[in-house]
Amino acid sequence: MAAVDFARLRNQTMQDGQDSEVTVNTRALIDKVLARYSSEHTTLRELIQNASDAGASKVVIRFDTDPSITIPAPQGSDKAVLLKHIIQNHTLKRLIVSNNGQPFTVADWSRLKSIADGNPDETKIGAFGVGFYSVFSDCDEPFVVSGDKAMAFYWKGNTLSTKISSVSGQNASSDTTFSLDYRQANPESPSFSPNKLTNLPNLCQFLATSLTFVGLQSIELHLDDIKVASLSKKISPPEVIRIPSELRTETEGGLMRVAHVSRQHSQIEAEWCNIIATAQIPPKRAADLVHAEVKNAGTTLKSFFSKFSAAAQTPVKVKQPIPVEKAFSTSDDISGDSKGVIFLQVCTVEVDTRVSRSFSAEIERATKKPPPRKTKVALLTSPYHDPSTSLSLGSGSTAELATRIFAEVLPTKSGRIFIGFPTAQTTGFLAHVSAPSLIPTVERENIDMNARYISTWNIELLRVAGLACRISYVSDMAEIQARVGKEPIAALIPRATYVFQQYTANASHPSTFLGEKVEEAFWNCSKERSIEILSSNGVMPSKRVRMPAETLSFLGDVPMVPQELATGAVTFMMNLHNRGFISELTMADIKNGLESRALSEEELTEFLKWCGDKMENGEIDATGLRSLFEITVANIEIGADKQSGRILALADLASYINTARINPTLPVPHDTIPFAFSQGIPPKRLQMFGWQELSMVRWLRFMTVAPQLQQLSTSEKLASQVLGLTAKSWDQLDAASKEAVINLLTPHTIMPTKMGMRRPGQSYFPTVKLFADLPTVTPFPGSKEKFLLALGVRKTVDLPMVFSRMANDDSTQVPWNHADLIRYFASVVDEIPAKDLDRLRQTPFLPGEGSSVKDGQLFIARDLYAPEQSILSLGLPQVKLPFEFRANSKEGILLLRLGLKQWPDSITIANILHRAGKSNDKQLYTLAMEYFLVNYHRNGYIAEINQLASSPIPILPTEQAPFPTLVGPFQCFTNEHAACLGYAILRADLRVHADKFGIRRDPDIKDCIQRLVKSPPKTRLDAEMQFAYLANRSAELDQHRALLHDIMAAHIVPVFRKYYLDPTCAGFEDPSRRQTGKTETRVHHYESPENVFIGRDQEYRGIIDYVSFGAEATAFLLKVGAKHEPSSLDLAGLLCRGPSRFLNTIGQERYLDLLRKLAGFADTLVKDKALVKSMIASSILLGYRDIKDESKKLVSVEDDIFDDLEDADVHREWSLNKGNDIVIIDDINFFFKFRDYIIAAPQEEVLEEFYARFGAKKVSELVKTDRRIGVMTRDQTQAIKLRKDILERARLFLHQYERDASSKSIRHDAKWLSSNLTVHCVSDISIRFSLTERNVATSSKRTAAISKVRGVGYVLNITPKYDVFEVSSELVPLLVHRPKQNDAIALSVVLTESLRKLQEKGINVERILRRKEYESRIAKQLELEKEHEEQQRITEQAKQAQSGPPPQYEEHEAPPQTPEKIPQMPGAFGSPDNMEVADNTKPLAEKGVLNNWAKKLGFKNTPTPGNTDGPQISRDLQATKSNIANAIKECRPTNMEAINTKHHQDPTELDKGGYCNGEQWENLHKAFTMPYSGRHVDIYYGKTQTENPKEIQGVLSSFLPLIFGLTSIFGVNPAAVNIFLDNKSNTVAFNLSGSLFFNLAWFISLHAAAYGTVTGRLTALDSWFFTYCHELAHNLVGDHNARHNWYQQQIAIEYSQKYRAVLSAYLQGIGESEGGVGT
Repeated sequence: MAAVDFARLRNQTMQDGQDSEVTVNTRALIDKVLARYSSEHTTLRELIQNASDAGASKVVIRFDTDPSITIPAPQGSDKAVLLKHIIQNHTLKRLIVSNNGQPFTVADWSRLKSIADGNPDETKIGAFGVGFYSVFSDCDEPFVVSGDKAMAFYWKGNTLSTKISSVSGQNASSDTTFSLDYRQANPESPSFSPNKLTNLPNLCQFLATSLTFVGLQSIELHLDDIKVASLSKKISPPEVIRIPSELRTETEGGLMRVAHVSRQHSQIEAEWCNIIATAQIPPKRAADLVHAEVKNAGTTLKSFFSKFSAAAQTPVKVKQPIPVEKAFSTSDDISGDSKGVIFLQVCTVEVDTRVSRSFSAEIERATKKPPPRKTKVALLTSPYHDPSTSLSLGSGSTAELATRIFAEVLPTKSGRIFIGFPTAQTTGFLAHVSAPSLIPTVERENIDMNARYISTWNIELLRVAGLACRISYVSDMAEIQARVGKEPIAALIPRATYVFQQYTANASHPSTFLGEKVEEAFWNCSKERSIEILSSNGVMPSKRVRMPAETLSFLGDVPMVPQELATGAVTFMMNLHNRGFISELTMADIKNGLESRALSEEELTEFLKWCGDKMENGEIDATGLRSLFEITVANIEIGADKQSGRILALADLASYINTARINPTLPVPHDTIPFAFSQGIPPKRLQMFGWQELSMVRWLRFMTVAPQLQQLSTSEKLASQVLGLTAKSWDQLDAASKEAVINLLTPHTIMPTKMGMRRPGQSYFPTVKLFADLPTVTPFPGSKEKFLLALGVRKTVDLPMVFSRMANDDSTQVPWNHADLIRYFASVVDEIPAKDLDRLRQTPFLPGEGSSVKDGQLFIARDLYAPEQSILSLGLPQVKLPFEFRANSKEGILLLRLGLKQWPDSITIANILHRAGKSNDKQLYTLAMEYFLVNYHRNGYIAEINQLASSPIPILPTEQAPFPTLVGPFQCFTNEHAACLGYAILRADLRVHADKFGIRRDPDIKDCIQRLVKSPPKTRLDAEMQFAYLANRSAELDQHRALLHDIMAAHIVPVFRKYYLDPTCAGFEDPSRRQTGKTETRVHHYESPENVFIGRDQEYRGIIDYVSFGAEATAFLLKVGAKHEPSSLDLAGLLCRGPSRFLNTIGQERYLDLLRKLAGFADTLVKDKALVKSMIASSILLGYRDIKDESKKLVSVEDDIFDDLEDADVHREWSLNKGNDIVIIDDINFFFKFRDYIIAAPQEEVLEEFYARFGAKKVSELVKTDRRIGVMTRDQTQAIKLRKDILERARLFLHQYERDASSKSIRHDAKWLSSNLTVHCVSDISIRFSLTERNVATSSKRTAAISKVRGVGYVLNITPKYDVFEVSSELVPLLVHRPKQNDAIALSVVLTESLRKLQEKGINVERILRRKEYESRIAKQLELEKEHEEQQRITEQAKQAQSGPPPQYEEHEAPPQTPEKIPQMPGAFGSPDNMEVADNTKPLAEKGVLNNWAKKLGFKNTPTPGNTDGPQISRDLQATKSNIANAIKECRPTNMEAINTKHHQDPTELDKGGYCNGEQWENLHKAFTMPYSGRHVDIYYGKTQTENPKEIQGVLSSFLPLIFGLTSIFGVNPAAVNIFLDNKSNTVAFNLSGSLFFNLAWFISLHAAAYGTVTGRLTALDSWFFTYCHELAHNLVGDHNARHNWYQQQIAIEYSQKYRAVLSAYLQGIGESEGGVGT
């Protein structure tokens, strides 16, 4: 949908439209307004509010009634009986409301009869001007009397009218009275249905609530002449309340600030006739009374019997009986009056407002009054009272009615928002909020929170209300604080609970948002997060009070919230806690209590128990507990004199006593908690305190230092106790603890023996009886052998002593030999201490035998072998024994424990084998090998196989080298095929024992590959064997993917080529050389597996390397990346590396086939980014260039034997190029124009798409066209006819596409052309073609060219002698997506041939012929309609001639109108070429907007053919003036920082007949802005301008008055005028979308020098006057043509008189000889 300029359309409507007034159905409007007033007592509410606004102190409400026509009035004069009859039987007739306020002023009378004209006084509540109209809900024609005037309302149909009159002196009154006759009480009214009286107690309740905040003092209620009720209000003088300094007085939005706060106490007294309490209560039916009694009885019986069925310990909850409303019988005293009174306290906050002007204006726009500078917000709360008493006091027989009347006055259930009267909105607190400045919705039932500025105002007022609540709260808490000290805290808790509950926020209704704002302000007004609350120490800031916790004797006086208070106001307390106003009991509080004094023993016990409970519950962590312990001390062990004792610091404690391990009566360290305090605490809690059980090690460490050590080492009793406890716990100790115990006890003489106290190492077991004087241990309780052994108590005598005692024995005895020693030690081997056994292992006391043993030489056990002959033959030494060696005997076991070797290990055998090989001792080698193989299993050599296999000792012979050459087990293998890679193979006779040496079958696959890569095969046989071997190990390659990847890229595959041996032509086969003689196959180079192929295909032989090494080798190569044939990716990669080699080998045609093949896999190729970059960078694409053969001579046409489409003097050269060097031919015409300068891609769609992927561009993208269109000819007949033919024949052309099922190829159809195609006939068309990247250009003449124009669509320009084929060539791209050359030919045939000939050629033209017939019928019908309209017009003119003077227009002349805009340039309004004057031969239906408006005004245009005189010219001139005026209005500011400017020639050149055909685009930028004549002018600079603003200040002072003087002449908006300076530009001025730009450089160059003379100034003024006219004309016509020239002349003529009139002012004070202007 095209964009619509609604602003311009509205302006045109305002100028030309017909005026009419908006009509209002007043009755319907009032009904709509009343629909918003749905609440009860709306009329009374509005009238009472009006009385309050008028300053009244008293309001009298009177209901006049009509008597009942069925029930007669009672006889007698009893007032109560009569009043009861009136209440029960009379119907309402009239409502009269009077007040003693200020009488109506003239303005008040005016507003009273105006709907929505509210009271402009910002201190009054009324804002919308519709409140009074609520009286129409019950009354049709209200009557108002005020002062000396009266106004009556009455209806005229649906229109409400008023009459006002003066009141005579006898009826005049200072009161204002509203008399409202009820509509339903009028018998003549169709809605006659008299109403009963409203419920009087409810009405009194409403009036009591209404009196709460309004400025009235009393309200009286009358029934006829009887006063039935009255309410009065008394207020105490205000008491100033200091605003707490800790509160912020300014609201969050900054619009309001609290200036003053006061508190008043008030009381409302009510007095009523007793009869109203019961007159309207329907009598209770007997059945209802019985039902209520039964219901109560049932409840009681149920409770009674439930005692028998309930559990004994479950108390029975007895429900209270349902109260039965007291019924007043006729015998009750209904005469007399009753009274009631209620006491209130009101906190009033005076507020200063501060709003911006814009904000004030928006509020005044919405409410018809500005926001007040000062306002008030009142807060009503209930004073504290005993919950068991009533809030209201009453006296009289119906005193209980006071509770009902005052039920809504106090906020006992929820507070409400009052705007004079209560609204439906609650506050969330138990407090009423009166805010007269709150802006309600129209019906005043809710607060307006939708309008933007109104909602902001209301939110700020709500924040003031929250602040008022906070101030009132602080005042209440101050009163409680005043009672502290006089009354106990417990007595003040109910008062504090009451205050907390008052200010506990609940959800407000109906909008929760308002309550949230009030609550938010209540809490956020604090400067810091704290609020006064009652604590155990009185009223204090909440930041110093803690949430309730259990009472702890060890804490000091920490202020806490009493538990009863927290329970009674739990929600308030939760708010305090959640908002951060109060915190729980903190560690800091507990620390303060603990730091204040030392704890007693009882307090310490309680403190430890409390800490344990908190730790178990997770309320205190270990860090917090440690911080408490660090500051806690206790005074313990206090004596009877109260003077002794010691200080116990918990921070020093680290352990506790476990009585199961340590006797608590024994001494313990000072960092152990005394058992008296820990005995009642479970060990788990003691451990949570960070205390560890006093371990045996720590206790023994304590006992083994002074002074405890002295007692321990001297007292056998204490030593026995300590050792007994230690032995008892020995089995539970870990190895480290046991070692520590040993280290602590062994150095000291703590072991009791029969020889006295000894160190444990000097003591012996009682069983050691080798010598009589040994110190054996005295048994003690709990003594254990393992414990004594651990301490070092000996079971045997040490070796030195044995040897020493033996040496000192009787010499006559035979000394002991080594055999005797062996037998002795064998008998006590289990009792020998480990260190003695180690010492024995190091003592050489054993003789040996063998080839290497010397006489008398003694050995340690580990240097000898057990006796065996086969070991001796190997040259190894063995022990010499006089008895037979058995490994399982005691002697054998001892020798083996001492280190005797039973047989040599495998490494020893290996060393023997190595030594034999090194000395070439084959016999020793054979003996050692046989010993190893025979005893392999017996000696357990299998356990040493890994050590032997990894041994570097060469011990094994191989197939490759005979003995004595040996290799290590890891250096040879058993698979003979591994030899092809140079690996050693184990000798055949030992291969069966290969597993005994840990020899592997094959070498590691990684090492194999490394060898292969390092030394590739040298011969074909090597390649076959190595690749075949690796093929058999392919499964291992699968487990090493990274290795497999490395092989793929490694150059391991030999490529063999024929090698010529003849010295004259020696070398590898080279097609470029002539080679003969003998040849052989040699390795030409090595290739990676991924780049070789397996096969015999000859297609790419010579380019691609094909190899064949047998089936097994082929399997390996295929696994590591070789392929049978190259893939598309392979071919592309190879092609990038050598495109010339491919081309030279396979030729041009096969190379193109290769490119076609790759094109088929283009989607796969582009996924490889690296390959794509390589293909783009390589010259792989084959392109051609057509070269003219200059050597060939020209031939005559008759002798030309070539086809018409072939060039005889052109031959095609093919070459390899990169993608960006090749051009895709998508426009054959461009190709023929630049064939000498471009390399073309083969014209195949597949190859073109492939080339485009790799950088080739289309020739249409490289060739830029610059179309130059001449001026439009005056005769557009050909253009009109051609457009008609195109729209008609395009359907035939496109019909063929539809038949061929190629409708998707259709771009636009004929219907689209009819709306978007315009045809113009121009003088000439030329097109300049330029090949941008080659800097080549050429031009040609054309007869047709199509272009797209913004706002118009597509314009087809044709010359008078146009070529239909060229027209078709331009149109076809608009019609189809992918046009073909034949499409232009087909369309040209369709456009030129007649319909009949086309039909003869088989083209379906029936549709067009039928359409022509249809159009002729429509034209005939329109002609008949026009004749009918003409007859009607003549008849109307005749009627007008009889009734009055004729219209001011001449006959056949329509009023001047703005002609229809032709969508040319932006801002154009038409020109003479497209107005009716340009073509008077058009039928009337084609006259456009002008003719349509003429029809609407009742005139008939009947132009005279060929006549351009008279009225028609007058209409054209009027239209021209209108267009000029619109051109002036079209001037607008640009508001742009940078401008693209289009060069125009000087208007003086246009006078010579030239036009601005050349275009030059440059950039302007805003340089600076300077003030001139009360506004700022933007100065722009060209790209090369660098002048300082001061340098051109002088010339600007002359140029600006000139330009802006002309601006005022034309009436152009000055903001649309801009100045620019560009010395390099040929542009005098230009028009940019209505913004005018004038070049200061032209003024400086042409006029500045002589501007100070009369002649020079006149010349400058004339020049710039016509320049101004020129640019204004561009608002109507964008191009430079006859239309633009004509409009320029008309603008100059239109404003020439004004221009001449001001010339004299420009020439004042100038002499002919004066100089120019300074620049």
